[in-house]
Order: sequence, then C-alpha cells, then structure tokens
Amino acid sequence: MCPKQTFRVLSPDIYWSIKTFILVSVVAFTLSLLIYLLSILLFSQPEVISETIETTAEISLAKVTTTAQYSSLMISILLYNTIAMVVACTGSAFMLYIHKLILSEFKVRHGSRFYNQISRIFEQVLKPLILLYIWAVLKIKPEISNILRSELDEKSNDSIWFCSIYKKEDYTLFAYTVPYAVPILVLIANGTLIGILFAYTNFINAHAGFVELGLEGAIIGIGYAWTFFISSIILHGLIEIPVILFAVAIGYRFAKIQSSAVIENNMFSSDYYNELKKDVNKINEITTNFLMSPYLWTFLILGYMFLAMAAFIEVNYTPLLAEWAIDQYYILVQMRYS
Repeated sequence: MCPKQTFRVLSPDIYWSIKTFILVSVVAFTLSLLIYLLSILLFSQPEVISETIETTAEISLAKVTTTAQYSSLMISILLYNTIAMVVACTGSAFMLYIHKLILSEFKVRHGSRFYNQISRIFEQVLKPLILLYIWAVLKIKPEISNILRSELDEKSNDSIWFCSIYKKEDYTLFAYTVPYAVPILVLIANGTLIGILFAYTNFINAHAGFVELGLEGAIIGIGYAWTFFISSIILHGLIEIPVILFAVAIGYRFAKIQSSAVIENNMFSSDYYNELKKDVNKINEITTNFLMSPYLWTFLILGYMFLAMAAFIEVNYTPLLAEWAIDQYYILVQMRYS
C-alpha cells in the first residue's frame, strides 16, 4: 500500500509544471509569429492566417459563451475551470483503470482466433505510432531504457503476450509512461492556447500600427497588445493559473509514484494472466488510495473556492482594469507624440 503522505506535492513537481507550461507557451507564441511573418513574406496575405487563428480562438471560447446562455458568465467560467482542475490532478488516475480492460482484452484474444487476428492487424496499423512514441519517450527520459530488456527467445504458446505483436517490455514502457499523459496534455492545451492568443494579439496590433505609421506604429501596436493582454488576465490569472498548475503538479506527482511502482516492483514482467492481474491490482490500489486521499480532496475544495474567486474577479473587475490600462496607455502615447 502506498503511504498517503507520498502524494504531497514537492517543489520539483511544481517547478516541472511551471517550466513545461512556460516552454509550451513560448513555443506556441514563437511558431504562431513565424507563421504570420511567413504569410506576409511569401503570400502578402496575413488576413487569411488571422481569420484562421481568430476562428480557433472563438471556438476555444465558444463552450464558455454557450454555457453562459443557460446560466451566468461567472458560473460558466467556474464550471470549465473546475473541470480543467479536476482533470489535471485526477485524469491520470482514472486513465490507469485501462490496464484492467487491456488485460481482459488479451484474455479474450486467447479464446478467439478470429478476434486475435483482427487485433494483430490493428496493432500492425498502429505500430509506426507506437515506435514513434517509444522513440520520443526514450529521448525525453533516456534513463528508462533499461526497462526495455532484449527478449531473444520466442514467446511460448501459453504466454499471454503470444497473441500480440508486442513484447511485455513494450507494455512495461507503456505502463511506466501513460500516467504522465494527462498532466502533459493539460499543459500543452493551456500553454498552446495562451501562446497563440498572445501571438495573435501582438501581430494584429503590430500590423495595424505598421500600416498606419510604419515601424513606429508597429511598436505602438505591440505596446497596446502587451497592455491589453496583461491587464486582461493578471487579476484573475494570479489566482486561476497557479491553481491549474498546482493541479497539474498533483497529477505529475501521482504519475511519478505510479511509474516508480512499475519499476521497483518489476510489474508486467510475467507471461501469465494471474500474475499480471496482481500487478493491475497493485496499480489500482495505489490509484484508489490517491483518489481517496485527504490531500487530494483538500486541494479540490480549496481549489474550487479559489477558482470561484477568480471567476468573480474575471467577470466583475478584469474588464474595468483592462479598460483603465488601455486608457492609460493611450494617454502615454499621446504625451509621447504631442
């Protein structure tokens, strides 16, 4: 049984969450700007790219505005932020119940030759993606290459892996890495959205300023974009973003615990269903302890309260701050050129 105190987030977990979020945001921002610049240099038609990214931004916000039609805007924002928080910290835990389904599916293969043939064909189709996945994992975490032990002997007919084109070492790698999927995807989704929106705001305003006043106008446009973007997120973002990043850190902490358990207990190294079932039970035991831990539920309750506060600020005070900041920026620009 995994001690409950081990689920407590440590500073390296928070650092990883912040670092990855910033990295994804910067990459998304840079790539988006590069696409804009290439659209001007090669096609002289940035409007097409602008419309595409603007449509993407509208789609990303559509769920909030649509839900707001049936409730208040504050409740709509709180709903989706709460979902993001819950998914970030518990998504990997629920995902790990897939081990039981996969093991049951392998058992069915042994009982049906036709189903086994169909399953192997499906595995062959997915093999390039699996190999790419393994390559990416080993590039990111080369220290886990020792779990991919070479298996030269033929699989015995009574091995549960006999019905698959993959080896048990491949599944060990899958079991080791799959808990990290949700925290990483949450950071990619949020970081990419912020990076794209920030790039879009900068480019549109810089381009409009350049058309009117040349290079100096572009600089004014960029200043406007930074003023608008920062003032539009800083009040509620100082509460909302740390809650989401801490939720990701909790999910990441859980992933590390599960991955360590896979290696330390030499899980999924057997050829037989009953032994593998014991490994699945160990995984599920850690997962259940995590989902029932007071540490997790304390965070969820406090996180919800902070997100409610952030939603209230976003609806009632953020627009006022953004309007005031833009007015002050225009005053500074007028003073500069008067």
